[in-house]
Amino acid sequence: MKKLRPVDLVLRCYGHRKKNGRWYGVCIDLNLAVEAYDRNELQEKLKAVILSYLETVIDTDDKKSIPPLLFRRAPLYDWAVYYFTKLIISIKSFPGNFTFNELLPFHLSANNC
Repeated sequence: MKKLRPVDLVLRCYGHRKKNGRWYGVCIDLNLAVEAYDRNELQEKLKAVILSYLETVIDTDDKKSIPPLLFRRAPLYDWAVYYFTKLIISIKSFPGNFTFNELLPFHLSANNC
């Protein structure tokens, strides 16, 4: 089983505005995606999807299935978009695109120890 490091408790996410004006966001560590009408809604929806996903994964009788589901990375394309966006933002303001981190919710493990 993979040993967790502090950095493993941070989920990397990005968001960008699509041509139709809607926002699209991805958690690259869990390969989860959402769409929303604005940036704040996008972050809230992605946070809710992450929490729901993790609760579902942990609430299983098949404990051997949990580790692969907790380390389910997005395709290489999404990783490239995430790091490209971080690079562009570090160079100059890049409106319509952003990256953010979500911490793993610690209360998930309270009932599953």
